[in-house]
Amino acid sequence: MEAKLLTLSGLTDEPHFRRLLKFQARRREGLGGSDLEIHTESVRVLMCDDPRLSFTLYRMRIRTADDVLHHAALARDRAPNEGGRWVVEKRYSEFERFRKQLLKRIERWEDAVSEDCTHLKAKDIVKSHGDIRNTFAVVSNSLRRAISPQFPKKRIRVDTAKIIAERVDGLTEFTRKLMGVYTDLGLYLSNNQLHFSAFASSCALLHQMQTEIEKFLEVPQPQKDAERRRQSAVLALENLDVLPQLSLSADDDSAEPVCCICLNEEDPVNTDKTLLVQLPCHHHFHEDCVIDWFSASTTCPLCRRSTSIL
Repeated sequence: MEAKLLTLSGLTDEPHFRRLLKFQARRREGLGGSDLEIHTESVRVLMCDDPRLSFTLYRMRIRTADDVLHHAALARDRAPNEGGRWVVEKRYSEFERFRKQLLKRIERWEDAVSEDCTHLKAKDIVKSHGDIRNTFAVVSNSLRRAISPQFPKKRIRVDTAKIIAERVDGLTEFTRKLMGVYTDLGLYLSNNQLHFSAFASSCALLHQMQTEIEKFLEVPQPQKDAERRRQSAVLALENLDVLPQLSLSADDDSAEPVCCICLNEEDPVNTDKTLLVQLPCHHHFHEDCVIDWFSASTTCPLCRRSTSIL
């Protein structure tokens, strides 16, 4: 259902967005379905040195696929939040309060989208690439993913071992889904459909939610920088419909291969299954090959130059 709605939305008609979506899916697939590892422990904090007055703190050690600190040789002299690893410490009440706040933000955004749509003509809502309402339905479904009914219930009594265990599991899952929403927002906000002038107010609300989630999760700067580099690398790819003349010389043993990653010299340009793209440095590769490459490095596989626009 979600895949069908995504197709109807026309979001994937935009090549850059389609590639980002593919990159994210490939990355998760290569990591066994999740690019986030969370270890949660509960910590009892005493108030005023009185054991009768205490609260439970939930300490989450988060590690993403980009974490390099698990390699002992690379771990020396590194800050604890460098790479793809950081720690979040919060009380249950902070999680519950943020969840309620996020739900209100989502509802406010949905109302803003509905209001914006009422001022548009039918022809502006249903464009050649799809129904704009389906676009916002896809985003709404993604946002609401974190607001699941499995969130731990609020208890009035003192924390027991059972309550703490329930919250450790529930808050860990909430954090995982919230990180997924944060990643998805970065993906959807790269699509031009959400930046139409008619939806300026609702787009601003999405940016606000992204900022608030980022602040709540305390995403470290190195992690944000790494995500920007990956996204910039994928966005730098451009369609290549015609191969350079040098690559078409089939009789020349020294001819440049179509893709230096897989070394497959079969011309894929006229097939629907294999697309050819090029980087700003003008080196070309199979789209699937270079997207997989970006999971490990954001430089050109051939010349190692930055994928930033030259």
